[in-house]
Amino acid sequence: MSAMQSSSFRPRSVHKFGGASLADGARIRRVGELLVERAPDRPIVVVSAVEGVTTQLDQLAREAAAGAVDMARIRVRHRSLLAQLELDSEQLNRHFAELATVLTAIRAAGELRPEHRDHVLSFGERASARIVAAHLSQRGLRAVPIDAYDLGLLTDSNHGRARVLPRSAERVRSALERIDAICVITGFVAADAEGRLTTLGRNGSDVSAALIGEAIAAREVVFWKEVDGVMSADPKLVSDARRIERLSYAAARELTAHGANVLHPEAVEVLERADVPGRVRCTRTPRDEGTLVERAASEHEFLGVATRSNLALVRLIEGGAAACDELASACRRHALDALWLGFDAGCVKLLAPSGDAVARMCAELGARAEVQRDVAAIAVLHRADVAGELAAALASARVNVLARWRSAPNAHPCAAVASAELSAAANAVHQRVHAFRAVDRASTNSA
Repeated sequence: MSAMQSSSFRPRSVHKFGGASLADGARIRRVGELLVERAPDRPIVVVSAVEGVTTQLDQLAREAAAGAVDMARIRVRHRSLLAQLELDSEQLNRHFAELATVLTAIRAAGELRPEHRDHVLSFGERASARIVAAHLSQRGLRAVPIDAYDLGLLTDSNHGRARVLPRSAERVRSALERIDAICVITGFVAADAEGRLTTLGRNGSDVSAALIGEAIAAREVVFWKEVDGVMSADPKLVSDARRIERLSYAAARELTAHGANVLHPEAVEVLERADVPGRVRCTRTPRDEGTLVERAASEHEFLGVATRSNLALVRLIEGGAAACDELASACRRHALDALWLGFDAGCVKLLAPSGDAVARMCAELGARAEVQRDVAAIAVLHRADVAGELAAALASARVNVLARWRSAPNAHPCAAVASAELSAAANAVHQRVHAFRAVDRASTNSA
């Protein structure tokens, strides 16, 4: 056993890098600098696809099913990265050839089956792992790219939303203990018992990192992002959003459930189950500690304002109490994951992601259903009841409220507004609720 392997029982850290952190050569070099500093700790690295590549691959698969195969954009994107990093431009040729074979098979079949789509999407993470590992090797580190399924990450066969099987943990731990190098592992991708590639769903690389952290009992799992940590609101919407320094697992789950997308909710569940701390840090400010997610509760009363966009609001203009059951049944038939369903302002309302499923459901319900698109949701997570503050903030900003409700299980106040008014709504609510917290603290201190 080598000196590196003999230290395998010391808790190690998992470092996950999202697509935005790998978007170009300069950002990958920044990732390399972070990992060089941490090399003595033998970091385990998990990578997403390069920013935008998963969407491009999805489009490629759909075009192949329609009869066209053109891989030029994917080749150019990755070869450009290789050139920026002064790496071998032919490094990914074997993977390009495999992708071409899969796309040709899809074109011949004339349809896009879920397992074929997963195979195509896997190339994003597989390419990233090889580019990052090659760059680390270029910097003098011993680094190897690894496909997560080769470590033993095994899932069911629910393509597109696969679930990792419990027996994966021991296989992953055993495999990692035998590798005498920095492992650069594909996020998002796994395989089922038949060896078919599967994917873990949108932002599934966070889940991969958490699962690997669980398997090795990691000291912590660090999610490197292009934001300063978990913020009190979306900084793209709210100019004075601030970093939350510490969150409990429960609070992090609540924020993600209401639309804060810095961490995947399933990743938080895995960390909590394993009692492994998570940390959200920014690659641009690597000295900052970011946000720590752990079992201990946050000391702050105000957790944040969470928002969600691209929603549709459906109203049933008649039907009474039975209409709620009718809409719930329609959601199940059309596989529609509703954010909220209930009574508001004298009628039954449903808030759900906008898309084809909503259109099919409304067509089935006929003239009784009215649908409004371009809707957003806003929720305030506070330990006090701030429903009055939410209402007052929206009124002061002259934002038209389309629906009001309280989310389960902690009755946080929520509202639906037009997407065009979301920025004004979020800024007004964040400012007022933050002031409300400050007033609470001032009165406590004076007492």
